[in-house]
Amino acid sequence: MRFLTFLALSFFISLNTYSQGWIDGGIKGGFGVTQLINQNVWDNSEVVNKISFGKSFGGKLGLNFNLNYQITVDFIYTLASQEFEFQPNNQGLKTRSKFISYNSFDIPLLFRRNSDNGSFLEIGPQISFIKNVEQEFLGVTKNMETSFQKTNFGAVVGIGSFMMGSKNLYLVFGLRAHYGFQDILSDEGGKNSNVYFPVNDGQLNTGVDTFEFESYKKTSPISLLAYLEVNYDLAYIVRSNCKRTALKFF
Repeated sequence: MRFLTFLALSFFISLNTYSQGWIDGGIKGGFGVTQLINQNVWDNSEVVNKISFGKSFGGKLGLNFNLNYQITVDFIYTLASQEFEFQPNNQGLKTRSKFISYNSFDIPLLFRRNSDNGSFLEIGPQISFIKNVEQEFLGVTKNMETSFQKTNFGAVVGIGSFMMGSKNLYLVFGLRAHYGFQDILSDEGGKNSNVYFPVNDGQLNTGVDTFEFESYKKTSPISLLAYLEVNYDLAYIVRSNCKRTALKFF
């Protein structure tokens, strides 16, 4: 909630500070790689962090100070996944897989630097609201929403380029990476214990005594998505002689 309040205040303060800019809006969709990163899993030879995929869609509002500098806020719904495969060294045990899926409502607040050749760099913080956590294991799907925290703070960095368009309507292609700074696991998910969701929880590692992790390591969500964005310039920011700020729509 504090992040959302800060976001709203930043936008409106900027809106009243700059009188030569304009506001644009857009819709976007993306697809790419999503992962749940845990150092214990990476260090264990019997577990494979398989490449998994996700997609996202949503919209954005941008405050353009001039042609080169912009602040954007996005409202993105993301469907993420992660598959873990247990490949035991003991030949008497079968390979097992666990598939994790979850949704998040992401709100990144980004500073974007547009170059004169149409490319751009963007960077900033993101808050994610996580829901609909499920696992599929041995053909059974189970709700695991209480195993994840409800919110996660992270950072976003992206690059992209304007592809085509007219005076007010244009198409953008971009690549955006996200890293969650906070541990995504909750207390119910085994946070701060040696037995925790989704790998070291007595399911994938059944029958392997040596598999238990010696210490706890946090689990962080990361992603790398390619996306297309359609933008439209909505309104100019104008200031009257009495110094009142208003929007003049196209």
